[in-house]
Amino acid sequence: MPVDDNSIKYNCFLIKNCRFGFPTATTIYLVRIRTKSEAESQGYEGKRRFQYRSVFPFFSTTIVNSRLANITSLNASSPLTFKGETQDVQATIFWIIPSIIINGITCPFTFILNVLVIAAVKRRPRLQSNANIMLACLAVTDALTGLTAQPLFVWSNICLVLRKKNCVIFNVHEICFGLLSTCSCLHLMLVVFERLVAIKFPYRYPYLVTKRKIKLAVPFCWIYCTWWIFAAQYLIDKQNKRLRFLIIAHIMVPCVVFVLSSYGVLYFETRRHQKKIKAQQLPQNEKETFIAERKALKTTALVFGALVLCLFPAVFTILLSAVGIQRKKRNFASMVVTFAMLNSLMNPLIYCWRQREMRRASIIFYSSFYLVLSYSH
Repeated sequence: MPVDDNSIKYNCFLIKNCRFGFPTATTIYLVRIRTKSEAESQGYEGKRRFQYRSVFPFFSTTIVNSRLANITSLNASSPLTFKGETQDVQATIFWIIPSIIINGITCPFTFILNVLVIAAVKRRPRLQSNANIMLACLAVTDALTGLTAQPLFVWSNICLVLRKKNCVIFNVHEICFGLLSTCSCLHLMLVVFERLVAIKFPYRYPYLVTKRKIKLAVPFCWIYCTWWIFAAQYLIDKQNKRLRFLIIAHIMVPCVVFVLSSYGVLYFETRRHQKKIKAQQLPQNEKETFIAERKALKTTALVFGALVLCLFPAVFTILLSAVGIQRKKRNFASMVVTFAMLNSLMNPLIYCWRQREMRRASIIFYSSFYLVLSYSH
């Protein structure tokens, strides 16, 4: 069919802050070019590259669309139907729907279980050891994940499936997810440091680890992470993925290195204590103290193992993006984020499984809360 340069309307569109899967469709700007000469003058000739960018954690991809002359129509309310991407979009939605179901089911349990852990430590004096206080601080970040990050993730993906604009929802989710993920890593580092001092330097422990120092360390973690997430969001160019990766890496990598090296030291120190107990007749109170410290160490080891298991897919994806390896399809991105947020559900289950007193206290508080609700109705 012949084309009249003066009458043809070229539909050129720019998509900003818009992704599929983990990225969700957000704001679409439709620019209508009246003539071919105008299109060529503005640089829209030939193939058009659409960049889908992310604020955190640097997932990005570039989709090369068909020639501009083949683009005949685009509706801003249906961003998932442009030519050449139908199969990818269908595959992406195939993974988005399970992520919506999983997060929708688990987010209330994540919030409730972590709140029960916090209440148990707060109300039971026997549970108010430094180790349990640190775990309760970690439970705060997990509870906020179930209260904010997971519902926002579900909401943004529902908007994606329904083809509605959700730029604000998605950006808020990215901020919450980034802030809570980095805070969880720093809190875990504090938990491991407390275990390291308790086993490696038992006589210095009362002076090195105090409730006052814990009250100073925890807010510092929140302030530090908030500042860097704010910098990644507003102060750094979104296209500079490597610099943005370094911002997150300078928090994550030292935490992982410190935790792994600490567990190496604690392993050999625990073995040395066990040999000492077998070779010498130690007082009963020292044996009980060592057994309690070793049990707490195993609990933190399980928490760290769960964190590594849940965050490994996300870290692997971020590394691929940072080195410039782009995936052709982003089908699994939503499941990667879902897997990372499920760590907040696993932690309270580990606490209650490893500590009988915390398990009993959580059950009692849940029963009391249920009875209060029953009588109120």
